[in-house]
Amino acid sequence: MMEKEKTKKTNDLISSAIITEAHQITRKIKSGPSAVTPSMLYPHHALGSSTGTKKKDSDRDILLQTDTSEDDFDKTKISEGLRRELPKDNIIVDGKVNIISKIDSKREALCCKYNEEYDYIAVGYADGVIKMYQSSTGELVFTLYDADVKENRAPVTSIKHRPVSKIYPITNCYTGTYANGCVKCWSYNFNQCLYTIKEKRQTFGIVYHPRFPKFVTFGDDLKVYFYDEETKTQERVLTCSDSPEVHDGHMSRIFAACFHPKNNYELLTGGWDNVVQFWDLRQPHAIRHLSGVHMCGEGIDINQKGTEILTCSWQKEDPLQIFDYGSGKRLYCLEPDIYNSKLYCGKFATKDFIICAGSDPNIIRVVDLQTTATSAYINQLPGAIYNIDMGPLKIKKESKQEKYSVKNEIISVPKTAFVSGKKLYQIDFY
Repeated sequence: MMEKEKTKKTNDLISSAIITEAHQITRKIKSGPSAVTPSMLYPHHALGSSTGTKKKDSDRDILLQTDTSEDDFDKTKISEGLRRELPKDNIIVDGKVNIISKIDSKREALCCKYNEEYDYIAVGYADGVIKMYQSSTGELVFTLYDADVKENRAPVTSIKHRPVSKIYPITNCYTGTYANGCVKCWSYNFNQCLYTIKEKRQTFGIVYHPRFPKFVTFGDDLKVYFYDEETKTQERVLTCSDSPEVHDGHMSRIFAACFHPKNNYELLTGGWDNVVQFWDLRQPHAIRHLSGVHMCGEGIDINQKGTEILTCSWQKEDPLQIFDYGSGKRLYCLEPDIYNSKLYCGKFATKDFIICAGSDPNIIRVVDLQTTATSAYINQLPGAIYNIDMGPLKIKKESKQEKYSVKNEIISVPKTAFVSGKKLYQIDFY
């Protein structure tokens, strides 16, 4: 294994500058040039400075180009009610799943997120712009970017919002991370960027605490930053220790994180170093870890009981695994029964189903945890599926016949949004 990077001194730990902004978001401006390499977006193509190891047989460093067309941001192709098989894209649909909408753009789509009430979907693009669409009609309603985004073009790597609860009601805000280290909170109803945090790194993701107004960000500097959203301050930096003998932190880029649903202080992270780290937010270093999990996207989830861990890895062998949270032992590996895909992302959709997606081939599928078989899938999508998000849980009316049924029904899986190539899809199950 590679040597750990030395942790920096105290001055480097607080490496974020917070800037409060109240300027108006413009809906139409000319896009500037982009100098972003695939190493920021497609980790499997990159020769990472953190790792020093090649992730795939490719030394190309193709720059992402942006068009300077003034009205490009507003031109969107929408296809609704697509069913079963789409000859134009050669998409194959199998199982009880329908493609209910497809939105096309001129930019590579990297991440997506429903808002708190599920009436909008935000999509982050490679040129740094976040677009918001009505989930029911596909209509473009907001375009979130400002002078800072225009002048410092960088891909949007993640979009999240604070979880809704009785204590913390709906805020109508999204927080996005960018490959240039920016973390920006957008109030989309008022067209404002409320604040910007500038981290001195490539920032790959953000995850909110399920109960408190706090979040973590992570990126290419091997560290996890823990913030308080109300005070806009960085409370802690989670990183490895100086001891090379102890594996208590990451040794390469971090691409995934997940808070424990029951314990307020526990957090999981994963990345390029083939390790999932367990953190206690009261401790500066990781307390234990899992091995053999190579993550390049949001590939960690914990079930609602807090007893099982789902890992989705960008690897041919054992890409989909379930671990026991308490012991860290692998419970089982979900072998691909149809296509063996390298996975970027995955979630527990319900207690009975998981949904996962990736590339090579570009497929999204739903797996029944009872039978470990694929219940439905969509294959030959136009690009790798880097990110998925699920809609509201479905309220199931139980009949007398269903009471005694042992078969899981895929209709219980929520409506799901995902990005593939330059497209945003929504699918639903029946």
